[in-house]
Amino acid sequence: MKMKNCGVAKRKKFVFFLMAATLFLACTMVGSAGAAEEKYPFSSIRIMVPAAAGGSLGGEIRAIAPYFEKYLGARAVIDYVVGADGLIAYNKFPTEKNDGSTIMHFNLISSLTLQATRANAKYDVNKYAPIGVWNAKYQVLLVHPDNWKTFGEFLNDAKKKTLSLAGTGGHTVLNVEVMQAALGVKFNLVPYKSSGEGIAATAGKHVDFMLTYETTPKPMVDAGKLRALAVLSLKPNPILPRVPNLRELKQEGIPPLPALGIFAAPPGTPKNVTAIIEKALAKAAADPEFLKIADKLGIYVDYEPMAQLQKIALEQLKIVEKYKEFIK
Repeated sequence: MKMKNCGVAKRKKFVFFLMAATLFLACTMVGSAGAAEEKYPFSSIRIMVPAAAGGSLGGEIRAIAPYFEKYLGARAVIDYVVGADGLIAYNKFPTEKNDGSTIMHFNLISSLTLQATRANAKYDVNKYAPIGVWNAKYQVLLVHPDNWKTFGEFLNDAKKKTLSLAGTGGHTVLNVEVMQAALGVKFNLVPYKSSGEGIAATAGKHVDFMLTYETTPKPMVDAGKLRALAVLSLKPNPILPRVPNLRELKQEGIPPLPALGIFAAPPGTPKNVTAIIEKALAKAAADPEFLKIADKLGIYVDYEPMAQLQKIALEQLKIVEKYKEFIK
């Protein structure tokens, strides 16, 4: 009789142990799920923009902001910090609170160019806490339709004589220097105040060609008033899908230098907070409704995570440093 009671007692202890272990595992799983779904700790997020509201950066951030808010669970407050081509904002940003309540949306290549060429640049983009890339702008090589039909024809002539182009800023100058070095040619850059003036000069045959972002000349390309010979990219461009890219032209020696729209936080921002923001950005950039709006606005959505952003920034800075004497 005692042996029977002993067996019952052992079985009860085993069942109790099994129930306790099951409860422990269940609590652990719930805790892990809660950690994975960590929420943004603020009711609003301040997004600095180093440009005026009417520019391309302003238009881009206003387009994605509602969807960013949706997935972050916080209101986006856009703060346009203007002055000195963005330098005031870039210098100010590292001194902002690094708790994740403030981030910045900016053009990577512009920030790197200013950093490398301005004596009063007091910041280092590679010390910013990266969040992610969400859009890209690539420059396109434009000519008058009467002049050349292919990039090959253009290059043959460029090797025989000095061709002129309309230049409108530091990014264009940088791409020109990179192209000259890779192709073994020399161009004559004619400065213009805006891309509109440069496009008019190209259409009027006052210059031989122009480099500018793909969205601006698209209507004239579609109408046959300008011909796009190449997009300075290594992959097809959704804005001008029928225009050959550098890989298709077998010109991979020209390093692509896109103007990337990125998000970053001040140096020292905790990684667990930037990870939450990155996750919201990734979801916003993939939202079908947002993608329709981006397509209408001519925004090339090209998401890259924070790890890839760090790599891209280092690669672009190397190129900028190499050619900075030409873009001061």
